[in-house]
This record gives sequence, structure tokens and C-alpha cells, in this order.
Amino acid sequence: MPAIRNVTLCFVCFFISSLSVPVFAQTRTLRIVEYNIEADVNTYTGPLPGLIAPPTATNNVSAGGVLEGIGEETIGPDRGQPIDVLALEETTSNPSTVTPIVNGLNTVYGVPGMYASSSYQAKTSGGTGGGPNAMVYNTLTVQLLASTPVDPAGGSGQLGGSKSGELREVVRYEFAPAGVAPASSNEFYVYVSHYKASPGAANEAERLAEAQIIRTNEADDLPATARVLYVGDYNVDDSGEAGYQTILAATSPNGITQGQGIDPLNLTNNTGIDWSSSTTDTNILLMLTEHSYNLEYRDDLQVMTTNIYSGAPGGLKYVPGTYHAFGNNGSISYSGSVNSGINTALSNSRLVTNGPVFLNALQIYLDLTDASDHLPLVVDYTIPIPAPAMSSFSLSGTNLALSVTNGITNAVYSVLMQTNLATPLTNWVVLTTNTFATGNFTFTATNAVNAAAPTQFFLLKGK
Repeated sequence: MPAIRNVTLCFVCFFISSLSVPVFAQTRTLRIVEYNIEADVNTYTGPLPGLIAPPTATNNVSAGGVLEGIGEETIGPDRGQPIDVLALEETTSNPSTVTPIVNGLNTVYGVPGMYASSSYQAKTSGGTGGGPNAMVYNTLTVQLLASTPVDPAGGSGQLGGSKSGELREVVRYEFAPAGVAPASSNEFYVYVSHYKASPGAANEAERLAEAQIIRTNEADDLPATARVLYVGDYNVDDSGEAGYQTILAATSPNGITQGQGIDPLNLTNNTGIDWSSSTTDTNILLMLTEHSYNLEYRDDLQVMTTNIYSGAPGGLKYVPGTYHAFGNNGSISYSGSVNSGINTALSNSRLVTNGPVFLNALQIYLDLTDASDHLPLVVDYTIPIPAPAMSSFSLSGTNLALSVTNGITNAVYSVLMQTNLATPLTNWVVLTTNTFATGNFTFTATNAVNAAAPTQFFLLKGK
């Protein structure tokens, strides 16, 4: 089962039958991944070996693959947790590439239907290379509200179609936390892009055109306060390129002042950084993602609107220090391989134990070189979720029942009982963790040694 999530809790107290009951405002941590898997190369039509490997009967250390490894990694203050949003490039088709990923993840975590994918895949670039983009998501934590293809300005042809030549189609995915009613305060949008590759004026012009379409669409279609992630394979050589700067511009191409992107690794918006040079500074070196066996470019980005980066109250919020390329911490030299034998980005201590399966860092390095085009770009965010209501209590002798309504469906909850804020009750046996199929449920507790009845209950929520 998925690990219990990081939770931020604050509370106020109210009283029912003389019992003091804190009501919690909570946040859910979301792990969002941008990943070019290059499943469309050399006529290969499915996920490359090592990307997703469900546990075997012997539970050997190679079980799980890259995607489980991302979910097991401890990132700064955030403990391991399964991926919530997985944006993919260079897939082939949903049945050939994406469905096996979904099925593999559901097998790894042992929860049928835990993962699903959008039925819409972005079109390739004029029929030449690039592979369609795709979206996989964790249904226990997020709900996909819409998958909207982004059309070229002034025309009805989708990106990737004949009317737009080599421009690659972008899809805008709209999400909200699972188990709650979608609202403007909890929705967020993810644009998934695979910009035209290669240097040269013509290719740079096409990357610029794609970026302009995204910013125009964002400004025209979304609320001014929308929280937006611009993720993808940017295929950009340096920070001064016009397409990248369009995403970071204070105003959209049509002059609307909303949707400005923030790059956490270029906060001063330096336009003079060469991302394709052996002299790249250490801060950018650790973000090089081009070919896991030959790190030469900073290709994959998660650019976020200012309200996400600054942590504006009420919606998706970036967790500082979590923005990183999985498997690279700068310990590898320019053009080196993550499987070089000197890589220190991962360690067994950072890959937490998941039941009988223990992921081995050396195996993950090998899986990365086998399964990836670029290294996965992994970032954690938090998003508020409403607190459940504790509706009733029943205390009869040594038995207690605590009823909860409007909880998050399929969430993991636990109860802490105390006589005051400082002293937990140790003599009560409580059903401390469980996953409930509906939002209404009851906890039960017994007191084997006839200790005093609790006066305070803390309902804690994990995943």
C-alpha cells in the first residue's frame, strides 16, 4: 500500500459531550514528475526495460524499476511516496506504452485502479519523431478534470497537424485533489510540452512559436489566479532562448499580465547561462538530464506560476529544495553517465523499504540508463484539502467509538487520544490506521486496563 503522506496540521478545538476535539486544516503532498522515456526509439513500442518492473516472487532488489524508485526517494524533508502526476514524452500509443506503465504501477502497489491515464495523447510533430506526450496520474490523490489540446492561435488545426507544420501539440491537463469537490481554490493546470529539438534559427523559431501559443492560451482561457505548471522537454541550449524567455515573461504575447513562469534554478532570470557546455556551473550541472548515459543539457523543466513558487495561500505550493533530476546531484562530470560507479545522487538509505522489497541504488542507476532518454525531473508540491468532521462519540465502559463524516475517500487516517496536549494515552488500543472506501466511517477503541477516559482526540490524515 502507498506510504502515509507528509501532513501539515493546524487545529482549533470545539466541544461535544465535554470532549475537546481538534479539527484539522490539512495539506496533501503531491510528487509531480516530468519524464522523457524515449519509448519510440528503434521501433521499440513499449516501456523500455527497467522503467517499471513489478516485484517478483523472490522480491529481488531489481524489483520496482525507476518509477517505484522515484516514489521511494526521500527528498529533503519529504519522505518517499508514490508518484501523483507523471507527465511523459516520447511515448508511442496509450495501449502500447502508457497502459503497461499504469498496469505495472498498480501491480507494484497492489491497488487495482490506483493509477490511470488520460485518454488523450498529444499528436507528434508533423508525423516526424518526437513521440506523443501522455499523462498518468494517481487516482487516490488527484482527479483529472479535463485534457484539453492547445491549438495554434488563429486556426483550428491542432499542434502537430498539417496546419501547424512541425509545431508539436501541447495538452493542458486540469487537476484537483481526489475525494473533494473541485473549486478554483484547489484546481491546478499542467501544460505538457515536447518542444522542437536541435539548435539553429529555424528550430528556435518553432520552440518560440510553441511557447507563444501556450502563454496566449493560458492568458485567454484560465482565471487570472490559476496555478499553472509548464512542464516538459524544453530542448533549450541556453537561458537566453526566446521560447524559454516567453514562458518566463511578465506578460503574455497578447499583453495580459498573468501566468508568468518561475524557474527555481534561474530565479534572477539570467539570460547568459549556457546549458550545453562543459563549463556549466555546479548549480546547473546537477540538473543536466540529456541521456542518462551522457549528461550534456538541461532539457527537462518544471516552470511554475508565481503563486505556486511564492506559496500564495489557498492552492498548489512548491516545496523548496525538492526540485531535482532523479539520479543526478552534480557528482557526475559533464557528459558523464549516472551509471559511472561514482554517482552519489542516490543511496540505499534514501530509498526507503517498501514491505519485503528493497530498492538498490546501483540497480536504479542501471535502470535509468536502460529505461530513460532524459533523467526524470521530480518536484514536490503541497495542496490544501478540507478537514473531515468528527460527528459523534460514544463511550461505554471500556469501549469508545468515534464517527467521522466527509472524510477523504480512500485516505489513510489515524487517531491520537490524549488527556491533554502533552500526554498521549498509552493504555487505549485504537484502530490507528486504515483506508476507508467512503468518506464516512467509525474508529473504535478499547481500554484493557481501565485507564481514565480520553478528553482530546486528534484525527490525523496521511495519504
